[in-house]
Amino acid sequence: MWQRVLQATIITVVLAVLMLGIPLGWSWLQLAEQRLGLQANTIMDRTRVATDARLIEERPLDPAMLQALVDEQTDLNIQIEVTTSDGEVVTAGDPPGHNPMGFSAVGGQQQQIRVNIPRSDVRAHTASAWVIIVVAGLSALSVGASVALWQAQRISMPLARLNRRAEEMGSGRARGPWSPSGIAEIDDVAEELIRSGAMLTERLEAESQLASDASHQLRTPLTALSMRLDEILATSSEEWVRDEARISLEQIDRLTEVVHDLINAPRSSSRRTPGVVELRTILTQQSEEWSPAYRRAQRELRIQVPRSAAVWGSSGQLTQVVATLIENALMHGDGRTTVKVRRNDHSTVIEVTDEGGGIDPELGTRIFERSVSGRSSSGTGVGLALARTLVEDDGGRLELLTETPAKFGVFLISAPGDEEDPAADEDPAATAGSGESPDALPQGSVVRRRPRSRA
Repeated sequence: MWQRVLQATIITVVLAVLMLGIPLGWSWLQLAEQRLGLQANTIMDRTRVATDARLIEERPLDPAMLQALVDEQTDLNIQIEVTTSDGEVVTAGDPPGHNPMGFSAVGGQQQQIRVNIPRSDVRAHTASAWVIIVVAGLSALSVGASVALWQAQRISMPLARLNRRAEEMGSGRARGPWSPSGIAEIDDVAEELIRSGAMLTERLEAESQLASDASHQLRTPLTALSMRLDEILATSSEEWVRDEARISLEQIDRLTEVVHDLINAPRSSSRRTPGVVELRTILTQQSEEWSPAYRRAQRELRIQVPRSAAVWGSSGQLTQVVATLIENALMHGDGRTTVKVRRNDHSTVIEVTDEGGGIDPELGTRIFERSVSGRSSSGTGVGLALARTLVEDDGGRLELLTETPAKFGVFLISAPGDEEDPAADEDPAATAGSGESPDALPQGSVVRRRPRSRA
């Protein structure tokens, strides 16, 4: 900032010196030549008076008389030349050299008087004017540069302080009042920034308090419910009751983990580091959780997954993403819902599709925007937006592959795993038995990003 102010001020001073200095210098040179002309006219007047007196008395002109007039000029080396009416020429002084500055006059006795000034003396007198002009210009530039430097520092230092204050507020380290800088505009911005920072701090504290209260209020009933299910699991002798209790405990544990992540995510200063996740484990768990709901809706949930399908990701977040897609298919779709995993050496895709009427064409890809949902939907429009964010945090992407029927694809980075059996295993609990190996990924769907290193 200060460099731009300094540069602009110096350029302005230079232009002012050039625009004013050149005409002033030319005028000064003209005045110097006029002074030389006046001095030469004075010498001619004195010479005319002296020669008129000699010629009236009919005495011859004396070179010594003219030399005395020459010697009186201590600052000029002049030559005086007098030509009488009879043609007699009398001179005094050194020869003026080539192309002198000459001044002529006629005396009372018709004598011709000429005063010659050498060009060297003319240049010497005008050189002093040039020196004064150059000194004045340099002085103006020096003063202008000093003023520019002072002004630049006066403006840039408060801006630098304002920049540091903004950085401190962004990191939560801003303390103390703002010291006035003397520049009203900067002080107004600083005061407004302080007020905005105070409002943001209050809102963050309120949200943090709300998160803490919500965490406490959620964990207490979840803990009680978990203890009750543990009691049922320990005391019940019926196998189907124990299975339902075990599935419910897994759901509560996952819900507790999701609540913990949501509460602590805003406080975390670093992104999580994905690890190796087996999709078969996640999808089997999702099948156990969602199959009863699909059976009650008289619909089928079919999951096709290879024996080994390892990807880079976070287990909790990936589970939440798959659950969101399965739930959307149950709530807004129709017919069979199919979850199919296909993979190659680079990428793995989880396709979730149903046999319903699809997605409204007016929505299109806007379905991933927050607060966007179909006209017949009673949802908040947050689920898919949050799911896409969670997938992108792990280096993958969530895309809408087709609108009718609705097909979503979760593209993830493949991770090394166990050697895959050519025939995919069928998961009885998930009704996930296709018995076929995954097809190749569609052309162009391979994610070319490198997996992140594990912490």
